[in-house]
Amino acid sequence: MADLVTTVSTAISLATRLREISKNIEDAEFKNLLADLNLELADAKMKMADLISENAEMKAKLDSLTSATGEPCPKCNNRTFQIVSTRAHPTFGDMGAKEREYKCSGCGFEESKLIKP
Repeated sequence: MADLVTTVSTAISLATRLREISKNIEDAEFKNLLADLNLELADAKMKMADLISENAEMKAKLDSLTSATGEPCPKCNNRTFQIVSTRAHPTFGDMGAKEREYKCSGCGFEESKLIKP
């Protein structure tokens, strides 16, 4: 993307040089077209800068979502649902079943899950 901005900047520079050269030319249509080209290139550069900024924001958001280590929370769906404790299940603990307590650090939702052996 940075190369694209550099390319457009170079094109704007060339258009500016052409405008300077065109001062010696009396053709009004040429001058108008050159001015339009300059405006279009400047507009393209601004739009590309916006896209680069949006792309960086989306990459940061994606990184934050994919780097979370917890399970998805059933309530808020963020990956911040983590195990708080594990203990033998009160009824089925003799058979190896465990009960895990989960809590979401994002919304505070809590839930117990039965873990079968």
